[in-house]
Amino acid sequence: MASAPPESATTAFYVARGLVFRAYHRLTRSNYEYGWLVRENETPAGTFRCYEPLTRHGDDEMLAELDAACGPSDVIYDIGANIGVYALALTVDEPDRRCIAFEPVPTTADRLRANVRLNDLENRIDYRVCGLGDETGEQRFYRSSNPELSSFDRESAQRWGATVSAAETVSSYRLDDLVAGVGDSVDDVAPPDVLKLDVEGTAPDVLRGARETLETSQPLIFVEIHADGLERNVPGETRGVLEEAGYDVRERDGYWRCSPA
Repeated sequence: MASAPPESATTAFYVARGLVFRAYHRLTRSNYEYGWLVRENETPAGTFRCYEPLTRHGDDEMLAELDAACGPSDVIYDIGANIGVYALALTVDEPDRRCIAFEPVPTTADRLRANVRLNDLENRIDYRVCGLGDETGEQRFYRSSNPELSSFDRESAQRWGATVSAAETVSSYRLDDLVAGVGDSVDDVAPPDVLKLDVEGTAPDVLRGARETLETSQPLIFVEIHADGLERNVPGETRGVLEEAGYDVRERDGYWRCSPA
């Protein structure tokens, strides 16, 4: 049996990876600011134009399965939308699909908005600059030195050798409140046919805040599971919430497909 690598080697790996990520994200930030390069981003669901220097999710198995599972006129919630890869890929070739993309970080939401405009998809993608959780109100959000890990969970923002670069207060909502039209900060939203969650360790909180929606609308759910480097048992909590809501969980490599039982 092969022995585990020494701790020093693991630390060096994370430090090196962190440096690469930071260099890439600096380049990406400049490209969004100055628009040097617009390129085609090919995914299993569709090809769209964007300001990302490298292809994102080019061989994403969850995106491929999600696209195959969605109907031609489904309402899809992209929860943890980041710069909009899923939202763009799922709508670019489907004129009757609608996607509501949730992204709590204003600067990241600006990039999402730029990519949506670049593809003339404003009539199919509705973006909301807010997070989702188990309470409606203001919450602390932790920006990571690796932006892919930024989260409402501080521990998640520090995985893989990353550090918290900033903390800010952002708006967060229970999904049930949005669907029911409760609250005065955002408009209500249409009930979902499909939910996609990529929320860096807070999937149980999002699903607890969506319990009524799960029971009444019974959307198909795809969850990217983040478990490595966390003390919190995210997979166990997520499975518990889903099973209590009457869902059957099918595990894939790195994500779950969850259907009403």
